[in-house]
Amino acid sequence: MRFLILLFFAAAPLAAQSRPEIDRIIFDGANEIGPDRLRGAIQSQETPWGVWKWLYQNVSENIGNPPQYHDPVLLESDLWSLRRFYEDQGFYSAKVDAAVQTVDGDVRITFHIAEGVRSTIDKITIRGIESLPNRVQQQIIDDALINTGDPFVYPNVAAEFRRLIGIFSNNGFVNVQTKAKTATPKDGGTKFDVLFDFDLGKEHRFGNVEVVQDTSSVEVIDPDIVTRHIDFQSGDVYSVLKKQESEKLLNRLGIFDATRIENAGVDSSDRVVLIPMRVTVRTRAYQELTPEIGFNDEDYAFNVLAGLGYSHRNFFGGARNFNTLLRFSVRSIQDARIYRLFSKDGLQDSSLVSKVELTTQITQPYFFSNKVSLTGSLSWILDKQKDYYLPIIRSKVGVTAQTALFTRLFVDWNLEWIDPTSVSTQQDTSIRNFERQFNSILTTTLQRDDRDDIFMPSYGTLHSITVEEAGFLPHAFGGLFGTRLPYAQYLKLILTGQWYWDPGAPRGALWAARVRVGAADRYGRSQAPIPITRTFFAGGSGSIRGWKARELGAVPKPSEGGNALLETSLEDRIALFQNAGEFLFMDLQKLSLVVFADAGNIWTDRKRMRISEVAVASGFGIRYVTVAGPIRLDFGMKMYDPVAPPNRRWVTSKRFFGETFSGGVIHLGIGHAF
Repeated sequence: MRFLILLFFAAAPLAAQSRPEIDRIIFDGANEIGPDRLRGAIQSQETPWGVWKWLYQNVSENIGNPPQYHDPVLLESDLWSLRRFYEDQGFYSAKVDAAVQTVDGDVRITFHIAEGVRSTIDKITIRGIESLPNRVQQQIIDDALINTGDPFVYPNVAAEFRRLIGIFSNNGFVNVQTKAKTATPKDGGTKFDVLFDFDLGKEHRFGNVEVVQDTSSVEVIDPDIVTRHIDFQSGDVYSVLKKQESEKLLNRLGIFDATRIENAGVDSSDRVVLIPMRVTVRTRAYQELTPEIGFNDEDYAFNVLAGLGYSHRNFFGGARNFNTLLRFSVRSIQDARIYRLFSKDGLQDSSLVSKVELTTQITQPYFFSNKVSLTGSLSWILDKQKDYYLPIIRSKVGVTAQTALFTRLFVDWNLEWIDPTSVSTQQDTSIRNFERQFNSILTTTLQRDDRDDIFMPSYGTLHSITVEEAGFLPHAFGGLFGTRLPYAQYLKLILTGQWYWDPGAPRGALWAARVRVGAADRYGRSQAPIPITRTFFAGGSGSIRGWKARELGAVPKPSEGGNALLETSLEDRIALFQNAGEFLFMDLQKLSLVVFADAGNIWTDRKRMRISEVAVASGFGIRYVTVAGPIRLDFGMKMYDPVAPPNRRWVTSKRFFGETFSGGVIHLGIGHAF
C-alpha cells in the first residue's frame, strides 16, 4: 500500500511534465491582419511569466495566471477557427497550417498562413426604402459602414445591416421584415455583390402618453413635469432613440429614483400605427440634509474635506433644484499646523493650504425647452494658499444647452469680487500686483463628447473650445453698479482634446491621450492684471504629475499662475486581472495598472512659450473601481526639469534612485486623471 501511494505522488509530476507548456505562438505569413487579432481568434495561449504562475500556484488562483499547456485537439480547433476568421475577413482562398516544435521541454507553435487575395465589395443594393423621407435616405448613404471597393469583411456587412435596422426603428418603422440579406460571390470569389431587401411595413407614431407614479414613491409628482421633459409628443414619428433619450432627460432631473418608458399597446389604422406610451416614475424625497466627510482632488491636489449640504429637488414645483453647501477643505494636511487656522494670524501661516466655501444655487431645468437649463448661484469663498489668501464673492448665471446628440453649449456670466492678500516672506519673489478687483466675466464653451462613459471611458473623444472675455461691460457702462474698483480687460482661449481607444491587444489595454492649450491676453487699457482666479496652473494629479499642484511653471511664482498653458498626457491603462475573482476584500477585476507620460508648463505670456521650457514627467499608478468612480494612486517622476541647471535637466544626468525616484511625487484622487 505504501508503495502504491509513493507511486501515485511520483506519477503526478510526470503527468504534468508529459503536457508541455506553450512557450511561444508565431503567425508566419500574416501580412494583412496583425498577430494580436489572430491571437484573439484562437484558444491556445502562450504560458505566462514564471512570477504569474508562481502566484497562481502558491498564493491565489485569483491573482496569478495558470500555465498554458499544448493540447493537440485544441490546436485542431484553432486551425478551424483561423480559417473561419480569415473567411470572415474576406480571404476565401487563405490556407492555414500549423507546426509544433519542441524547445527545452516546451513547445513553440507556428501557424503558417498563405493569405491569398482578399475579396472586395463590387456592388451594394438596398431595396424597399423608396418611401422613406429624403433626409433619411441621405443618412443611409452618408453614414454607410461599407462602400464599394472595400474589403469584404462579414462582420462589417452585419454591422451595416444592424445600422439600417436602427435607422428604420428611429424613423417610425419598427416592424421591418427582411426579404433578403445576401452576399453573392463572383469572379472566382474575389468580388461580392451585397443585397439588402426590406419590407418596411406601416409607419409607427407615438400615441397618447400616460404618466404612472410607482406606489413606492416618496413624493407626489405633477405629470406635467414628466411630459415637459420627454423628447416626444403624441403624433410624433416613433423613435427608439427618443425613448432612450427621454429616460436620460428624466433621470438628469434628480427627483426620480427610477424611470421607465414602455409601449402600452398598439392602435392600428390603414396607414399608421399609434403606440400609446406609459411613463412610470418613482420619486425621491424632495428635501435632503447631507453631511459630508471625505476627500477630493480639486485643483489637482489631495484635499480632506468636511461639509454640510441642503437640497430641495422640487423647489416651488417644476423640478426646480435648490441647494446650498458649506464646505471646509485642507490640502497640505501633512505639513499644516491646523490649530493655527483659528489663531489671530492663522491666515498668515505659509504652511496652510485650505478653502472655505458657502454656495447657494438654484437650477431651472426647463428654460424654453427641455434641452436648455438655467442656473444661478451666489458664493462666498476664502481660498488660502501658501503665499496668499483670497476672499472671493461670486455671483453666476449660466445657461446649458444640448445642441446636438453629443454636443453641449455652456454660457456663464460671472460677477466676481476678489481681494487677494500676500503672505509676505523674506524670499518673496512675487511680481503680481495684489489688489482688490471687481470683474465681469463672460465664458462660452462648446463641447462635443461622444465617450461611452464619463467616469470610465473606453473609447470615444472629447473636444472643447472655451472663449472667455472680461471687462467689456464695466468699460462700456463706466464700472459695475457704481463701483470704482479696478477691473481687468482680457480675452482667454482654451482648447482641449481627449482621445480613448483600444489597441486590440488581448491583455486588456486601453490608451488615453489629452492635449490642453490655453492663453489669456489683456486688451484695451486694462486697469488690473488678469485675476488670479482666472490664471493657469501646472503640476498636480491631473496635470504634469512629476510636480506637486501649483509648483511647476516658467514664471517667477508658479503658485500665482501664468497666462499661457500647454499640457499633454498619454496613458496606457492595463487590466491586470481579467476574469479574476476576489482576493481578501478586493475584487481583482476592478484593479488596473496605469503607465503615463506628461509634458507641459505655464508661462507669463504666450509669446514667451519655449520648447526648452516644456517639463516632462512619467510614472505609474493603480486604479481601483468603486461606486463613486475609480480611486487613483499615481507616482510621478521628473524626466526633464526645465528649471534645473542645464547639465542636470534630463533624467539621464541624475542618479535614478538617489535623485529621480526619491524626488518623485505621490498623487491620490478620485476618477481618472482625464
